[in-house]
Amino acid sequence: MNRTNRPAYRLDNTSAMLIPQVSPGPVIVAGRSATVTDDQGRSYIDLEAGPGVSSVGHCHPRVVEAIQRQAEVLIHSPGRYLSHMAASLVERIADLTDGRLTRTFFANSGAEANDGAVKLALKHAMNNGKKGFGIFALQHAFHGRLSLPLSLTGLAERKKGFGPYATFPGVLHLSAPYSYRAPAGLSAEAYSELCVQELEDALLTRAPGEVAIMIAEPILAVGGILIPPANYWPSVQKLCARHKITLIFDEVFVGFGRTGKMFAHQHFSGEPQIMTYAKAIGGGVPMAGFSATEELGTGFEKGDHFTTFGVNNQIGLAAAHAVLDVMKEENLPENAARRGEQFLTSLQGLARKHEIIGDVRGQGLMIGVELVLDRKKKTPAPAVAAKVVKEMADRGVLLSVTGVHNCVLRITPPLTISEQQVDDCVERLDEALAAAIG
Repeated sequence: MNRTNRPAYRLDNTSAMLIPQVSPGPVIVAGRSATVTDDQGRSYIDLEAGPGVSSVGHCHPRVVEAIQRQAEVLIHSPGRYLSHMAASLVERIADLTDGRLTRTFFANSGAEANDGAVKLALKHAMNNGKKGFGIFALQHAFHGRLSLPLSLTGLAERKKGFGPYATFPGVLHLSAPYSYRAPAGLSAEAYSELCVQELEDALLTRAPGEVAIMIAEPILAVGGILIPPANYWPSVQKLCARHKITLIFDEVFVGFGRTGKMFAHQHFSGEPQIMTYAKAIGGGVPMAGFSATEELGTGFEKGDHFTTFGVNNQIGLAAAHAVLDVMKEENLPENAARRGEQFLTSLQGLARKHEIIGDVRGQGLMIGVELVLDRKKKTPAPAVAAKVVKEMADRGVLLSVTGVHNCVLRITPPLTISEQQVDDCVERLDEALAAAIG
């Protein structure tokens, strides 16, 4: 019996052998657009997408063709040598950032991209005589699971049991503009101003010398789909410019069309000096990178940074070109905006029906539904959220839970999801909520 046809009864044993262990079911064996199929032939609408990886849909023909074609020519380029695909992809990313971010380093994952971006910014700080190397990050943030990215992550649950592995020196976590859980009596905008003031105060009271870097997701994804008020990022950018702090936007999850614009920071007139990305750009193939301004991007000297794959990964580069082609030709950011608005309107209708829904928030197809046991106290409902996920799977929809309280239903489907599929998902969520709360 060949490996692809191993009997299903071995899956439990195989699952137990993986690090970490994973659930053996449903076992997904095929996918197309926003639908996946398990080994029993059952179909599901995919509201996870990887998470966030399958931006142009599962197995988009253009991406499949690009991968197949490139695999027949060159899979991995040797050593230090440039390829036409790498050079042209750098130019395309520069164009997507209106010519601001002209220097690019390609990597393998979001964690690696964030690690390299901070390394570049630290080298720039040293080259320019910064008297300190403090790094601002946000509570509720997620930047990856390598040592430095884990240190930057503002979710304590991710760090338990790792000791100094997750305590990179100089990292300061400040309040994120989590509007739904703002102090009583404060509007979202007023709480946002307090969060910015906390950053300013930290420069005087907590920073180990000068602060060199601030890294943040323009919309916090794993932390609970936190959408900052309109006044937050413009104020933060002014603060960073005033104190010569390099601003890094982590677009790993929210970038490349997911929020209705090519990059999430564009909703806030953001102008990062470095931007990181991964997930969506590869269309399912490992691909990532960080792009910087000319000033920042020339900070590394020869030998300062390298990765075996990245710029040599010809399959990833080919897939990335195909992804960008599809996004443009099929207007996927625009579809994300339309389907996101459809989702939000329908979910707000569910919130009027189900008391368990405390908040509905989102931008494009980056949507969170926060479940609470008591709307006044905003008591998190993680057990109910877990039940809803199971009930949705039973009804043919794959959904995940996120946030520091593990009570936010995260909706991040492929950007190709249809109007009818959105309606179907909302209808099934209505049923799942009723079943979960009994």
